[in-house]
Amino acid sequence: MKSVIMAGGLGTRLRPLTNVVPKHALPVFGKPMIEYVIESMVSGGFNDIILTTGHIYDKIVDVVGDATQYGAKAVYSIESRPLGTAGSVKRVQAFLDDTFVVGSGDVLADVDIKELYKFHKKKGAIATMALTEVENPTEYGIVGLDDDGKIVKFKEKPLEYEVFSNLINAGIYVLEPEALNYVPEETMFDFSKNLFPVLLEKGVLYGKPIKGLWRDVGRPADLIGAHIDVGERKGSVLKGYHEGANIDGVCYIAESAVVEEGATVVNSFIYGGAVVKRGAYVENSIVFDGSVVEENVVLKNSIVFWNTFLNPDETYEYQIITPPGVGE
Repeated sequence: MKSVIMAGGLGTRLRPLTNVVPKHALPVFGKPMIEYVIESMVSGGFNDIILTTGHIYDKIVDVVGDATQYGAKAVYSIESRPLGTAGSVKRVQAFLDDTFVVGSGDVLADVDIKELYKFHKKKGAIATMALTEVENPTEYGIVGLDDDGKIVKFKEKPLEYEVFSNLINAGIYVLEPEALNYVPEETMFDFSKNLFPVLLEKGVLYGKPIKGLWRDVGRPADLIGAHIDVGERKGSVLKGYHEGANIDGVCYIAESAVVEEGATVVNSFIYGGAVVKRGAYVENSIVFDGSVVEENVVLKNSIVFWNTFLNPDETYEYQIITPPGVGE
């Protein structure tokens, strides 16, 4: 069965990281984010994959290739200009001749897609939206359901006084091909803002709450949180550290990384070729490949860009730290 993975977003809130690596190819606990989405699709039986992409698309191709390593087959739709979520899927409509699944390449989710598909077919829906609960729904599309699972109310990014539900659009959909007939060709068109209100009016839009892991990786704190989420499920990976280093919480330390004796790493993720030196304290942070956290540095709730040097004895908090001239 066929699926579409949307991987064309610019990832503006994660700049300057996404100036060199598309958000969907950023690593989460040691592997590119998009791999988790592909694996979820394949486990549900949707292994004929179309990837819609544009921004630094070659990095997506480098990661995924033809997808045979996942037990899947991948082809690409490369956009010269952004078309929005629904617009990008409309562009490949000719290849979608049966019920298909759409997923976001920047949403980390452990979803039973097969169960979502069965629900969709049982209800005779034109579109079914995976739903999840969040504490603050004002940044998402919120949903009201009737007793049959039909969506009867939908509001994109409500103001606080407009919130009527904590159930939100999880960015994973099961669609019939005819849903795309309501999407204009080669036009900026969004699922949430444009298509779903139309399907809501026609009474053919359903929603099903999902269980398990879900995280929208939109901001730096989300990327750190996604690492922690996966680590809590998989367990720490500890390879490149010296005896006498202090390791606590959920951590990922790559084999070619070095955490020296006397350094402390707590709920943090140290990638290949990175060095955390003696006396440094790293907490809730990501240190990307080739970077050096010098002696007695305090690093908290931050992301260190690739090949970046952190000055000794300094404190860094709540920021993306880059080499001079990067991100300016």
